[in-house]
Amino acid sequence: MPEIGIVVGGELAQLGERARRAEDAGYESVWVAETARSAFVQATLVAQATSSVLVGTAVALVFPRSPVITAMAARDLAELSGGRFVLGLGSQVKRVNEQRFSVPFEHPAPKMAEAVEVIRTVLAAFEGKTPDHRGRFYTVSMPPFPGAGPAPGPVPIYVAAVNVLMAEAAGRVADGVSGHPMTSPRYVAEVLRPAVELGARRAGRDPSDVSVTTNLITLVDHDAARAKRDAALQLAFYATTRTYAPVLALHGFEDRMGPIRKAFAKGDVAGMVDLALPMVDTYTAAGTPEEVRERVAAFDGIADRVILGGAWVGTSPERIRETFDLLLETFAS
Repeated sequence: MPEIGIVVGGELAQLGERARRAEDAGYESVWVAETARSAFVQATLVAQATSSVLVGTAVALVFPRSPVITAMAARDLAELSGGRFVLGLGSQVKRVNEQRFSVPFEHPAPKMAEAVEVIRTVLAAFEGKTPDHRGRFYTVSMPPFPGAGPAPGPVPIYVAAVNVLMAEAAGRVADGVSGHPMTSPRYVAEVLRPAVELGARRAGRDPSDVSVTTNLITLVDHDAARAKRDAALQLAFYATTRTYAPVLALHGFEDRMGPIRKAFAKGDVAGMVDLALPMVDTYTAAGTPEEVRERVAAFDGIADRVILGGAWVGTSPERIRETFDLLLETFAS
């Protein structure tokens, strides 16, 4: 098996307890996503509730924030966690940036790479170095306010990537890549990892120094059919986004995107599920505990870490709790 991480989410009042349970169950890392809730608030609760597990954001959105603010939050979380924090950054897609956060979406791969450079510059400024970054997208020449010392050791930075350009950028500047939850061992092996390695080599880095981490839609249920339908709805939600078309095309499912988008526009949830069901065994790990363990094991030797996360689209809080409990148990060590 690769290293196994798990996503925790849901009500903030329950987050710490879920993180503690994951740590006690032997998970290597615990991650939070930035969907309905702030990644950094959630990571704070996870860091406070745990003592040894890695704590990461998978992912925190980079463009709606100044990279200086992101660096300050990362420094604080590194301090709070005693050096256990991993800063995972994501660009999100054009529509979300422009229509939800009212920020421009321009040249995402180069801008992401520069944001990582700025974050490292600011983290170094907490160590006493004078910042002087004058780049294409950002200019930072003023040190942070005094009163906060350096982070307790390096803060690893991961970049979320689906397509080749962003994966190459991750290989050039980041400590790891964070693959999308709609994925497959083949996509990681044939697209994601080679692009990361190419970026690393072009930057004069050893590709083995860049962690290839991938997220994965993971649904465990003793009723395998129910698990697959839950996974299908999450998969269909992702498949409405054109950015992810190459993932579908690699396995010959590109013709599904148009009908899924139409069903989504009409609010036809059942239609979305039916269209996505044939793709579930390719892009997710869904089924009984035994089936799910087998599918996750297929990433061994391909990904260095797999972050397991359940479905959250169209899923009730009660169902989320139920599937989290089953997932936690399935990979407990």
